[in-house]
Amino acid sequence: MCVESSRSSAPRSLLHGFAPVDWHVQTQHARCSRCLASASTWRAQGAGRRPTAMLATTLRERQSACPVPQAVPPSLASKPRLSYVGQAVAGAASAGAGDGISPDKTTYGSRLEEATGGVLRPPPISRPDSEFETKLGVQFVEGREGILITELNELFEKVGFPRRDPDRLRVALENTYHIIWVRAAKQSRLARQGQLIGFARATSDGVLSATVWDVAVNPAWQRSGLGRALMERLTKKLVEDGIPTITLYAEPQVVSLYEKLGYVRDPDGIRGMAFQRRKKDKTGLLARAA
Repeated sequence: MCVESSRSSAPRSLLHGFAPVDWHVQTQHARCSRCLASASTWRAQGAGRRPTAMLATTLRERQSACPVPQAVPPSLASKPRLSYVGQAVAGAASAGAGDGISPDKTTYGSRLEEATGGVLRPPPISRPDSEFETKLGVQFVEGREGILITELNELFEKVGFPRRDPDRLRVALENTYHIIWVRAAKQSRLARQGQLIGFARATSDGVLSATVWDVAVNPAWQRSGLGRALMERLTKKLVEDGIPTITLYAEPQVVSLYEKLGYVRDPDGIRGMAFQRRKKDKTGLLARAA
């Protein structure tokens, strides 16, 4: 498959942002300048052959020669970063920016000052645990006990997150400040009893700041309120522990959900950044380690 044609006009995946693997085959190298240049050369040299036959031969040869594009996960730095300021403060900010544009840094700073000045309040729990257990047959669990690494990785895969190395994921859970997850309380057509169907966690120093990670709900259970419920309970725990700065990195399509919970986007001029080793660097490290 041709990198050039895939990058120039291939449809973009909503979740990952790269071209589907079979797209280039469907277009038959039509926009790849390397393939077209090669086809022109064949036309010039093939005096006694029909152009259509020469082009078909060229395409078959170029299909095997063109490099296959690699799917690259989205950078963390490209995702909007949000901070929790409480629903009352966030609601006022939203009302002042009806078009959804982030507030300026002056307003942002005053909101954080107000929040860290002792008025930061936890989000209300919109639906009690008992309602979820009665109506959906699910239970909320705090802590890592009972989580199967294989099940967690399966959940990550279902929502489009990268699958993690089991040993490293286990260590990550052990070093996580707070974990809340959802399990099926009974057998159903959607899940077996005890199955992990929702997850969220936060890392923190326990005093100054915390960051929310890996919020995921099984697609079969989405739009049932579980994602909101996980975030309400996790944020409430962090606020009640006295942590004044709570942040997260969100997929653009779910930013509105977090804003309803009292999170606000970092304004223009304040950017979250992340150091991520490039794939080729990882390969080199592995080779040197071997």
